[in-house]
Amino acid sequence: MRQLSGVDAMHVLEETDEQHMHTIKIAVLGAGPDGAPSPEQVQEWARTTLVRIPPLRWKVLKIPFGLGRPVFIDAGPIDVERHVRVERLPAPGGAEQFDELVSRIASERLRRDRPLWDLTYVAGLNPDAFGGGVVALVFKLHHAIMDGQASVRFFELAFDGAEPLVFDEPPPHPEPEPSRAQLVAFALRSQARLYAKFPKVARRTAVSVRDNMSRKKGGTAPVNPLSGPRTRFNRWPLPDRIYADVTVPFADIKTLKEATGATVNEVFVTLCGGAIRRYLAEHGDEHDRCLNCAHPVSLRHDDEQDNFGNRTSYWYVSLGTDVADPVERLRPVKASLDAAREWAKGDIELFAVWQDYYLLFGVMTLKALSMAERLAKRPAFNAIVSNVRGPRPLSLGGAPVVAVRSMGPITRVLGLNMTAWSYRDNFSVGLQSCRDFMPDLRRLGDHLRDELDAFMKAVANA
Repeated sequence: MRQLSGVDAMHVLEETDEQHMHTIKIAVLGAGPDGAPSPEQVQEWARTTLVRIPPLRWKVLKIPFGLGRPVFIDAGPIDVERHVRVERLPAPGGAEQFDELVSRIASERLRRDRPLWDLTYVAGLNPDAFGGGVVALVFKLHHAIMDGQASVRFFELAFDGAEPLVFDEPPPHPEPEPSRAQLVAFALRSQARLYAKFPKVARRTAVSVRDNMSRKKGGTAPVNPLSGPRTRFNRWPLPDRIYADVTVPFADIKTLKEATGATVNEVFVTLCGGAIRRYLAEHGDEHDRCLNCAHPVSLRHDDEQDNFGNRTSYWYVSLGTDVADPVERLRPVKASLDAAREWAKGDIELFAVWQDYYLLFGVMTLKALSMAERLAKRPAFNAIVSNVRGPRPLSLGGAPVVAVRSMGPITRVLGLNMTAWSYRDNFSVGLQSCRDFMPDLRRLGDHLRDELDAFMKAVANA
């Protein structure tokens, strides 16, 4: 039995039937020398390989009365047939049909009576629409078991061609499930140990606040919460989700990086701001205030790569939606990211430490934030924008993985997620919102491509 960290626990404790806390990771496979893997081969792969990766065996148990953070137990030799399903795309098997299937998969909450993942084998892909891909493996993974970097590690362990699988066979029997009384006793002991450290945490917090005030006086500060406007997607989530993929040449992103002296991440955030600006203008939903975003950043060290779970903090940055020209927009975006980077030189681990105190952080802080949003009639932040370096080239049973894609969750009133994964020659951006908020989400993808074209032309003519 292992207790979830505060960050992991938040993804479990904040989940509802409307606010799903899973992510979607997709591998598109082409045909190898023996063709593409069959559903039966994928089930055997899940039975022999996937179950050796520990987080895919973790079953979550809540502590009675909310007395402490939940725990994971090892489910041992799990029944993979309960986790793997098969779907076939309707004709013509193109991107629109695939995105609609992923939307349906994302709209269903993961069950809690088994480990927190599902895998859908999707046949019927038109290879002309998927760069030679003919089948797809769509993983639904609870965010409590792995964040973005851990998901990359998961792919590199599960597929051929990157890293040897380093974990032993699963135990022959499930870990005994503790009784309610045992869970309560465990929670009381863990809470006693946790609150014994609280004076030290309070001192760390005081020092961090002092240091951050000094940075702010020196002119370095991240974007303030509640500074952006309320938009059509800044509402509490609904279960019916919509997904769209936007894949662009990674070479174009690198060209912009070299031409502007920016980073890939700065270019990406600038493109997202431009795409959102175009989309809102198209719907007559323009705002004087500049939109902002929560931007996940990894805290994971090299020796933590096999720990899974979450090692993530957040930067809060401007999307530059008040600037039309992409080259000009890059300047405030870069300045905002630089400020967040400088801010992170402080006690960046403190945010995760506070989340261990769920009754204080999860209940009091989040409720206070919700009250502030209602009073200000503005969201704390507008969207989630994430950029992850994807895995090295992969294959499965000789069949190449020609593309990988990712879709991150939407939480609270941050009703739009734009998550990028780079892989081989592609830069794939997964868009997610609620269907009621953005039924034409594919238009945002069109605007992202238009913004990339405009940026490329602007630097070419500079």
